[in-house]
Amino acid sequence: MSVVSLILSNYIMVAEMLGLWVMLDSNVHLKKRTITATRIVIILILTEALCWGVERWLREIGYLTWTRIVLTPTIYLLHPVIMLGIMDMAEFVKKRRLLLYLPVLISAPLLYTSQWTHLFYWFDDKNLYIAADNPLRYYPYFLFLFYVILFVGAFTYRYARYGRAERKGILISIIAASIGVVFHIVFEIDADYSTLFASLLLIYYLSLYVLTAKEDTLTRLLNRQCYYADTERLKDQVTAAVSVDMNDLKKINDSQGHDAGDKALKAVAACLARNKLRNKKIYRIGGDEFAIFYLNKTEEEVKKDIELMQKELSETPYVCAFGYEMVKNKDIDAAMTRADREMYANKARLKNDKERRLAAHKEATIRVMHEALGSGMWGMEFDESGKIISVEWSPEFRKMLGYTDENDFPNKLESWADLLHPDDKALVLKEFNDTIADFSGRKNYDVEYRLKVKSGEWRWFHAIGRLLRHEDGTPFSYIGMFVDITDQKV
Repeated sequence: MSVVSLILSNYIMVAEMLGLWVMLDSNVHLKKRTITATRIVIILILTEALCWGVERWLREIGYLTWTRIVLTPTIYLLHPVIMLGIMDMAEFVKKRRLLLYLPVLISAPLLYTSQWTHLFYWFDDKNLYIAADNPLRYYPYFLFLFYVILFVGAFTYRYARYGRAERKGILISIIAASIGVVFHIVFEIDADYSTLFASLLLIYYLSLYVLTAKEDTLTRLLNRQCYYADTERLKDQVTAAVSVDMNDLKKINDSQGHDAGDKALKAVAACLARNKLRNKKIYRIGGDEFAIFYLNKTEEEVKKDIELMQKELSETPYVCAFGYEMVKNKDIDAAMTRADREMYANKARLKNDKERRLAAHKEATIRVMHEALGSGMWGMEFDESGKIISVEWSPEFRKMLGYTDENDFPNKLESWADLLHPDDKALVLKEFNDTIADFSGRKNYDVEYRLKVKSGEWRWFHAIGRLLRHEDGTPFSYIGMFVDITDQKV
């Protein structure tokens, strides 16, 4: 067989592989690692075709050569290695690389020494191929079949959440190819599988490209384009819409960097997708926004799945707000709008709870400090509109003024304001209220004034206060302290 005849017999396959090689340079969807793996597979397929052509030419000579002894096991091993390379394109092969290659590594010395051990096959002096008279004669095919099954399982698992049409295309190609291989084994007809591999690679590359184009590159969830497409395409099947929003992503990005923010988004996405519920589609539709469609699911099933996702999230440092709505009259947009409203209400409750816990923690810390320093602490709480709804004077505060309990000195703003010296009252109350009204948070309450204690004596005090605010600047807690500075004034 000449070089020309070898090229012409594989002309279509070589042209396909060269075309794919060039197309890889313009790919914007696939990762560099995937593109590198694809090129390696192309090289392996062309190598297999070359080895097969040379080995077939060596059959025609009347004596055995070392080249044929080496090429035959090489061809047998290239088949599973090509399947591994195709799996590597979709990043199936990562930490499990050594484990997946182990059968090939074990088989290599057995196949290369079979000429002398007669374990699987051997060649006689006249260059005839002689298969072992036992089931081991089919071992190279079983090895290849093992990796085909592994490939099908890995591909199905990787794209279990979506890509039904692509999965069907790949599975049909593999099943049809496998049937052809079985027929070749049964009728003992040798065949070059390089063309088959090339076709499988092209189909798989196309499906991988399409699936990757559907994915959000960071989280591997479905992307915003899929969300819009499925809103129309699946409107007859979607029975529930869920809106999910991650809390404090901006704070993570600003304080820890965008790598930490990306890590947080991946962790949240993993929690949303961990429960492999059928007919559940998860989308990342914005920076920290996610949407979920449930197909043909009851409200009870949806609520149960949301609880499972919240449980998964509770084991991470991250918090998400959820809102869901059952779809009525096939109006997915209206359901998602209502789910958004519920999600934002949930988000506000979560933030208020967090902020109140933080305020309570700070208050407790400050109280301990005041006890140690002999100063008095006071605190106030506000409603959502920024109006004072409660006032608390600490026991240390009352003690410094000569009072014993709430009956003596009620938890009212007037209890303190009515004791201010007439010459100081207007200025102190102005500073107090101006600090509350400054939604920018730049102004702080810091004043000195005279206050009448229970004994009737006027004493000097230095008071400071700090406000805890919502993101829009509205106050929700006012914490402060004051100390007696009468001796310093004297």
